[in-house]
Amino acid sequence: MKEISHIKIGVKKYAIQRPMEIVEVGGEFFGTIDFRKEEIQVANKLPQHDKNQVFMHEMLHGICSRFAILGLNQDEQTIDLLATGLYEAIIDNPHIFHMENI
Repeated sequence: MKEISHIKIGVKKYAIQRPMEIVEVGGEFFGTIDFRKEEIQVANKLPQHDKNQVFMHEMLHGICSRFAILGLNQDEQTIDLLATGLYEAIIDNPHIFHMENI
């Protein structure tokens, strides 16, 4: 399967980067989103299911930014829980994304 290179959230088109590691001052991160550069980074060293969950986490930050949900966008724990729950629902129910017979 071909790797995706971009994701569109609202009017922004985010490039997806896959550096081996993402290191920030004060600790290690597995993903980041840069709203100005319109770029999402996901650490490539992770197993695929972890990369998918990290991507979902960063995508939710993009959605919160799109709709100016500032409080939620700064709540890493809630974003992470939502990302995990949404990712699990997608994996466990792939048939729902055909959007037929709903």
